[in-house]
Order: sequence, then C-alpha cells, then structure tokens
Amino acid sequence: MRLDITRPAAAYLRQQLDLTPDQEEVAAYGLQLLLYPLLDFALICLAGWLLGCLGATIVAALSTALLRFFSHGAHSRSPVICALTGMIIFPVLGRLALTGAPFFTGISLSSTVLLGGIVSIMIVWRLSPIDSPAKRITSSEERRQLRLHSLVAVVFISVLQSALLLWTMQAAAVVLAMSFGLWWQAFSLTGPGHRLAAALDKITAGKEGNPHEASDL
Repeated sequence: MRLDITRPAAAYLRQQLDLTPDQEEVAAYGLQLLLYPLLDFALICLAGWLLGCLGATIVAALSTALLRFFSHGAHSRSPVICALTGMIIFPVLGRLALTGAPFFTGISLSSTVLLGGIVSIMIVWRLSPIDSPAKRITSSEERRQLRLHSLVAVVFISVLQSALLLWTMQAAAVVLAMSFGLWWQAFSLTGPGHRLAAALDKITAGKEGNPHEASDL
C-alpha cells in the first residue's frame, strides 16, 4: 500500500467543501506540491543539524534547487525515496564542504569553482531541460527558455562564489557547498543520474503513485 499523507487532507476538504472526485484529485495534487517540498526541506535541515553542518547543507540544497527549478532532472516516482535521498545527499555534501574547505587555498578553490562551473555549463547546455511525467515541456520555445534560464542559474552561482572568495576565504566552506550542490544537479541531468533514480525506484517497485506524483531526486 503506497504512502500518501495528502489523501486524508484532501478527503477532509471534499467533505467540508462538497468537492467532486475530480476536484478532490486536484486538491490532493496541490497539497503534494506544497507539502512534499516543505517536508523534504525540513528533513534535510534536521539531518544537517544532526551532522553539525546545517548551514552548508542548506547552501548545497538551495544551489541544487535553483538550477533544478529550470533544468529539471532525474526523478524518483516515490516521494519517500525522494525525501530519503535528500536527507542523505545534502547533509553529506554539507559535511564534506566543511571538512574539505581547510585543505583548499584561494587559488585551488578558485580553480575548482571555475572548472566545475565550466563542466556544469557544458552539461546544462547539452542536456537541459529534462522532460518528465511530473514536469512536461510543451513547446520548443519553452525548452529554449528553460535552457537559457538554467545557464543563467549556473553563471549566477559561479559569480556569487567568485564574489565570496574575493571577499574572504572564511567563506570557503560555503563556496564549496555551492559547488557540490551545483555538481549534484548537473549529475542528475546525465545518464548515470537517471540510472541512479531508476535503481532507487526499484526499492519501491509496485508501490509508487501515479506518474504526476513523481518527485525530484
């Protein structure tokens, strides 16, 4: 039996507002769009706090989210797998950023940011945006705009990193966390990223909801 925490709320709204079955479905989908991202973010923050890297975890997650909003990417059909993946990936990236930052000099970190930004731009230009059952791309013009906005997002993150490095090396962990978040999202656009999402989906094979309930990896 699949987990859907929005169904009871949608059923309650149907009773209170005398909704039709179709309207109940729309309400359930709307609740999913609002609730699942908030719940995912809360769990990510909790895991980051427990690992002692809350700030870096949030930075990595926000970097990924900014690019993902335009580029889309590999999806898990299960909200549970999506939440668990985020709880693991972003706190680990935040912890790595805090641990690794002291080993970088200004030049080495700047070179890492530059190289990672160039590779990310190449991947985004070649592969974004990714169509999916959850986020259909309806026209070539929409695809062009999403690709352009994705590139702008990568450039914005890279410029922000450069500004932070010019300001102070004390921001090295933040800069590194931004790169990790950017690279994770770029990875989700690639074939290996999609294969990872498919492998995770096998964990809940036969238990997923409808395709429109797909969640971001």
